[in-house]
Amino acid sequence: MFFLWIALKSKRITISQLYLFGVLFGLYESWITKVLWAGYMESSAGPGFGTFFGIAIPEFLVLVFFWHPVMSFILPILVFEILTRKVLTGHEPILIKTTRKTVLITLFLILISTFIAKGNGFDPVSANCSLIGTLLIISGLCYLTKEADLTSLDLGNTGFILLTIYLFLLYVATFFYLLPERIPTAIASYTSIISFYVISILLLIKSNKTTTEINTLKEDSYSITDLIKFMVITVITVNIACLIPDISTGILAITYLSLTFMGTIISTIIVYDVLKQISTKNMGN
Repeated sequence: MFFLWIALKSKRITISQLYLFGVLFGLYESWITKVLWAGYMESSAGPGFGTFFGIAIPEFLVLVFFWHPVMSFILPILVFEILTRKVLTGHEPILIKTTRKTVLITLFLILISTFIAKGNGFDPVSANCSLIGTLLIISGLCYLTKEADLTSLDLGNTGFILLTIYLFLLYVATFFYLLPERIPTAIASYTSIISFYVISILLLIKSNKTTTEINTLKEDSYSITDLIKFMVITVITVNIACLIPDISTGILAITYLSLTFMGTIISTIIVYDVLKQISTKNMGN
């Protein structure tokens, strides 16, 4: 909500710009969980492939360049637009339904089901409870937002200030009191993370403002029915993954490694796209 509010208020709501806001969001994995510095919490060996300038390499590429900007930030926005059938200008193309997209989404859901199964200890009961909880949340959102759109999610100045104070206190408290033994001592760990904040913010500031006009989602776009189908596929594949933990673990490892490359490729494309926008803007001036 924090970064989405800023995106809407600053009129920077293209997919590329939202990705950069998602990167800013994902950097919490340094200050709060310290994963970007010390590796995943369950890993006693530390970062998967070591560190580079104080940053855990695979963890950063997956979490900051893929998972949080795409799965935790952009995807919920797109799902909300599908549920309400009200979409921001510029988001229509990515929501157009095609056979190729559907196949890729289905394949991704099959692969990602191993993450859900692993996260629940390959316990079908735990995994299904987790999925049911997600379903209930989506159903609740669908009911509560029937007449809403993204522009209606306005916190107001007071709400934004209160949320900012809350997040500041959360970051400070968790930095010092959540797994304090994982706090890095090397200055490079901090300067590297701060550099990504600065780069992302500068790219956003220099990029073009866009209209926040709301349009009705076209008939050839993905629908609530499609979301239900994708959820059914996820439930089935997660249960299968729980039944074959050894195979699932192997698929998970390959998928995770693939996400490091995917995150790198996506971030490169996004930065190129934003720089191209900035260059065009400067030439116009």
